[in-house]
Amino acid sequence: MDNVKDHEIGRFLVEQGLISEETFQRCMDMAEKTGEKLIHVLLREGCVTEKQLLQMWATLMGYPFVDLQRTEADEKARQIVDKKIAERYKIFPVHMQDQTLHIATSDPLNLSVMDDLLVLTSCRIEFMVAPPDQIEWAIRRYYLPERPEPAPDGPEAGDEPDEDASFFLPETEAQYAPAISLVQSIISTALARRASDIHIEPREDELAVRFRIDGMLYEIMTIPGQMKASVISRLKVMARLRITEKKRPQDGGFHLKAEGRVIDVRGSVIPTVFGEKIVLRLLNKENVLALDRLGIEGDNLRKLRDAIHAPHGILLITGPTGSGKTTTLYAILRELNQPEKNITTIEDPVEYVIPRINQIQIHPPGGLTFASGLRAVLRQDPDIIMIGEIRDEETAKIAVHAALTGHLVLSTLHTHDAAGSVTRLFNMGIEPYLLAASLRGVLAQRLVRRICPECKTEERIPEHVLERTGIRRHPWAPSVFYRGIGCSWCQYTGYKGRIAISEMIFADDEVRELISAQASEPTLRKHLEKRGFRTMADDGLRKVAQGITTLEEYLRVIHS
Repeated sequence: MDNVKDHEIGRFLVEQGLISEETFQRCMDMAEKTGEKLIHVLLREGCVTEKQLLQMWATLMGYPFVDLQRTEADEKARQIVDKKIAERYKIFPVHMQDQTLHIATSDPLNLSVMDDLLVLTSCRIEFMVAPPDQIEWAIRRYYLPERPEPAPDGPEAGDEPDEDASFFLPETEAQYAPAISLVQSIISTALARRASDIHIEPREDELAVRFRIDGMLYEIMTIPGQMKASVISRLKVMARLRITEKKRPQDGGFHLKAEGRVIDVRGSVIPTVFGEKIVLRLLNKENVLALDRLGIEGDNLRKLRDAIHAPHGILLITGPTGSGKTTTLYAILRELNQPEKNITTIEDPVEYVIPRINQIQIHPPGGLTFASGLRAVLRQDPDIIMIGEIRDEETAKIAVHAALTGHLVLSTLHTHDAAGSVTRLFNMGIEPYLLAASLRGVLAQRLVRRICPECKTEERIPEHVLERTGIRRHPWAPSVFYRGIGCSWCQYTGYKGRIAISEMIFADDEVRELISAQASEPTLRKHLEKRGFRTMADDGLRKVAQGITTLEEYLRVIHS
């Protein structure tokens, strides 16, 4: 319990009625004078028992508390965990269900034990909290039934447990665990509001909670400073992170079910001057959209489909972080995913698991990088390879080589527009003639927020704004503008959901000639514009004219 402050432990015991306010203050004074931990003083003075402290700790951290003397253990679980393992790790296997092994321990924060058990049992491990003397008694009783011993401070070992005995956390206890209830409420609210990320940010005397909804951050609430430690600890436990590690970044995650959906939650923790900041990314496994539902339409969609259905070559998706590149790649994979195709991805991280596709998570500390993974994949007879991102010269050269030797390669680059990706690859050392021979196309994109259809209304834009921004002189200039006034359906933002605006360069013979001649970006753009190339700004303004997004949103995204 070293990661929770004495004051918080004492206050929690008072709230649960285990000690009085007077006892709490008296023992706190003694702890400060002697330098002892508060829990040691409470135990020495007989104010609480070890069992009560463990029950309190289990409730605070969100673990079930199990009374082993009143719980019938599962023989199947004991067949998986033998006596030597139980004694070595001071644990007891209570129950086995759906490949999940429920283990009683008095030290649930010892994650190295969980890691070892994962390897030894090949099962998913769920910890429960029990007093150490009960664990020792259960090992003696269940592994050596011919020598029953009386239960510690309880009924005889042979007594039948009550029919209602259980080892789950009772709902009546949850109300006394403010951190657990609060975290559950935050995650539930985030899912209801369609948030993609939850930011838990420490400030000097409070925690701020912000949701990213449709690409924008909104502050939702603040949490009092006295709950900082318990909320952060609860989230770290859920994400399988080390609670006592507070000086280094950590990454973890967990799964949850909500309204019949399985949500993957990826957690990231970093230390800041006011404590640890946690960001939770919420990934809905059902969010892999069809290609024609992304907002890529018309000529851009036709060119994109021509590129991805080519037998070989390289297709690039470009844009800044948060522009929907990965979503587009997954939509492409969904369309290409056929039984006769061998598709392999190399990602960082794997965000959505797709049936029939071989997905690889890179691990640079272990030597598995984009480049090394790509080399290995080329020996696996692939038809289609998706590389999460081309970050360096080595990966770029191997990707181009793969595209030239009969493979379709899909990847992303961080560039401002489609033409810029050609220059970026030149700068990475790709020879112009090799790029000209391998490139199938480049799709550049951004995401704009959709106007909420429930509160959509016409908007009058002042003439001077249209003149100053150049909208009035644009051939795609709308005659009518719309906005959302805000309603309960869109959480009073005026927007609901996002859609892509894009531009697509298809590498035909003329474009290949320009690339082979190492044409500059302005030269390439000028050539494309002469042929009626529709830029990302054109596509965005068209969506303003269609009443899909607002002029304000268009200007925010295009000029960012």
